Amino acid sequence: MITKLFVIFIFFFIDFSSSKKLEYKKYNNYKYYDIKGDERALEHLKILMQEKDDTLFYSSNRKSAQILVAPELNSVFLEIAKNDKVNTTLVYDDVSEVIRSEKPTISRRKNKRFSWDTYYDIDDIYKYLSDVSRTYPLWTEVIVGGMTYEGRQIRGLRINTPTEEGVEKPVFFIESGIHAREWIAPATTTYFINQLLTSSNRNVTRLRDQFDWRIFPTVNPDGYHYSYVFDRYWRKTRSISSNGCIGADPNRNWDYNWGQYSTSNNPCDYQVYAGSRPFSEIETKTLSSYISEIDNLLFYVAFHSYASLLLVPYSDSTEHVHNYEDLVQIGKVSLDYGYRVNTEKYSGPGTAAETLYKASGGSMDWVRYALNTPLVYTYELRGSSFHWPPEKIPEQGEEVTQMILGLATEAENLGYYYSDIA
Repeated sequence: MITKLFVIFIFFFIDFSSSKKLEYKKYNNYKYYDIKGDERALEHLKILMQEKDDTLFYSSNRKSAQILVAPELNSVFLEIAKNDKVNTTLVYDDVSEVIRSEKPTISRRKNKRFSWDTYYDIDDIYKYLSDVSRTYPLWTEVIVGGMTYEGRQIRGLRINTPTEEGVEKPVFFIESGIHAREWIAPATTTYFINQLLTSSNRNVTRLRDQFDWRIFPTVNPDGYHYSYVFDRYWRKTRSISSNGCIGADPNRNWDYNWGQYSTSNNPCDYQVYAGSRPFSEIETKTLSSYISEIDNLLFYVAFHSYASLLLVPYSDSTEHVHNYEDLVQIGKVSLDYGYRVNTEKYSGPGTAAETLYKASGGSMDWVRYALNTPLVYTYELRGSSFHWPPEKIPEQGEEVTQMILGLATEAENLGYYYSDIA
């Protein structure tokens, strides 16, 4: 009897503990600032704030940054900014209100139909992929690009319409959502999938038929799920380091110049811990193996947010790859196509080292270096923060569709592939 009661007690203790861990971090009264100033002043401010809050969210380029400040540290932050002559602009007075607006309403949850006016958790995204593969069974299939620390599959969709026997199409690979908190990236990627499958626009259907598509809405599903159910600003994977800290930045973990720029060797770093070694994360290790086995890989495109920027390899160097001028020309056409949709201007194309900041160990650079993939790009989508209104997802989805069309069109003009599709 005592043993039975002990077991019951342990069961309720474990159940209570696990449910407590999953309580959503609400960020009540946290303030979100845009800050501008001298690069050294911004770095000094970051260091002082990190000493007070080791889960600090901070994102920067050379002259500006964004920072999320806990309510109890707001006066301290403003005093440091004043002393360092850093200009502050309040973007969100209470980010908890923004976070709440991103989640589906009760009525939306009851509506089973997948749409693009809300953000979905990973299981809903995977269900969407399964549903469309059943709707278009002759030329779509769910594919698995790897595994995650928590045992999930990294699932994507292959779209490959029939061709004449023996004709091999070039492969167009899309990676999205490698950083968990960048929700607009997976949302626009599924929007683009829907466009390829359902659009009657001849340019879009021709685009669909030209390539063997491998599209992965989120290659960090553990992290994405965690950002959805617990911490909206989570960026990393969910692996557990030897000291008990959780996660590594999966876009600092690839085996190209690993650990050199914009990285941390501290497993407890909230943002840019590069992992214990290259490909220490099962997500990057298995996904890189999958990509390595693809024949005829022509395009590798990654979607991130937010900077309104188009990047080309290499991210940690100002030296240019041999076809840099082609990459820039193709990229400019892509941005021109996107601009026609909403007259929103992107910066670039250029390397991250020249336009943003140096960063090592990213997927784009590894794909270019290790596989010599000709056409490799990273799009930083629009926004003033990692938030984008859910009702405006189609706005960026249409831009993405046109930007990819622009990439393909100019690449064909420059002779990177030939298509006889009318």
